[in-house]
Amino acid sequence: MKWIVLALALAAGPVAAQDCFVGEPRKVSFDNGRVFTIIQRHGADVTYTVPYEGFQDSVSKTHLMLIPKQGRSGARSTEYKWSSRLPKLRDLVPGYRFDLDGTMKSGEGEALPYRLVGEVLRQEDVKIGACSYPTIVVVVETFLRDTLIFRSTSHLSADMVVLLRNESILIESGQTTDYTAVALE
Repeated sequence: MKWIVLALALAAGPVAAQDCFVGEPRKVSFDNGRVFTIIQRHGADVTYTVPYEGFQDSVSKTHLMLIPKQGRSGARSTEYKWSSRLPKLRDLVPGYRFDLDGTMKSGEGEALPYRLVGEVLRQEDVKIGACSYPTIVVVVETFLRDTLIFRSTSHLSADMVVLLRNESILIESGQTTDYTAVALE
């Protein structure tokens, strides 16, 4: 009888968990059509491109996909310099807070005071198809010249070092952007 059950299980095909992505994806597709294509990883730094219809692709270099370091879209470039120690992946546990001071400089413009304040809220799974991926939920507030301009809630997969969900709001306009991963490659 055991052999019949085993034969039926094998004939049914792979278990759903075997179809789940393992490793570090090179591409993450989201429900809003956005696609992050990872072009380089160096420790906790991730460089990726995002295509924008009608515009040149943007290229971003980030720390843990939460903290900007460089950005470029066409001839426009932005550089972020941090005077504070950047968090390590192992720091990101519920209750951990960070307060980062630095500057943001666009092109040949002046370097402006830039600050990120963040808190790790909890761990939460994000489902992609039949698969669940554990994430760290981090709220980050972005200040430019001491004015809150942006707030985001990011779901970071520590295993893959990619964002699987992001909800953000531009404070001045109230415009929100939400996207959740639908495919990993």
